[in-house]
Amino acid sequence: MSIVTRVGDKGTTKLFTGTTVSKHSLRIETYGTVDELCAQMGLARSLSQVDIIKQILHAVQHTSFQLGAELATDDASKAPFKVEPITAAHVAEIDGWISQIEPSVKLPPSFIIPGGTTASAAIDVARTTCRRAERRVVAMVDEGESANKELVRYMNRLSDLLFLLARLEEQKAGVTYDKVSGK
Repeated sequence: MSIVTRVGDKGTTKLFTGTTVSKHSLRIETYGTVDELCAQMGLARSLSQVDIIKQILHAVQHTSFQLGAELATDDASKAPFKVEPITAAHVAEIDGWISQIEPSVKLPPSFIIPGGTTASAAIDVARTTCRRAERRVVAMVDEGESANKELVRYMNRLSDLLFLLARLEEQKAGVTYDKVSGK
């Protein structure tokens, strides 16, 4: 079986339910951004020198497949397999990691210019992609393409977690921050 289906040659793709949609649809843009985020977290994980960061990123990557499946399903009752939605428990997991890490991370009193280390820069790129995915999820909820508001909460918390992970990576590497001026 080839990975070449030719379905996309017309600018369309199929959701998990078999529904054909344009590749520029909001739903495709959203789960495509989540896929991009997962890949960026993989790059960050491969560059990280901190075990807890690697473990958390790997766990979040697994959840991102669940998130992507939910976003790629327009009608769960018609999906060929059970699609598990993102729930408050997923948000709580992120909150738990934040609570675990935040007390040990000393944040500077000003804005941070990303790039203290290669790994922290990769995590910051993932964070900004997460924010874009969050905006797309909000649009899906606002436009009635998803009723699951836990998706919005999850994406919002995930970007906070990624910010902390980038700072932890820098802290473990001994990075000091330049004060960012308004000039």
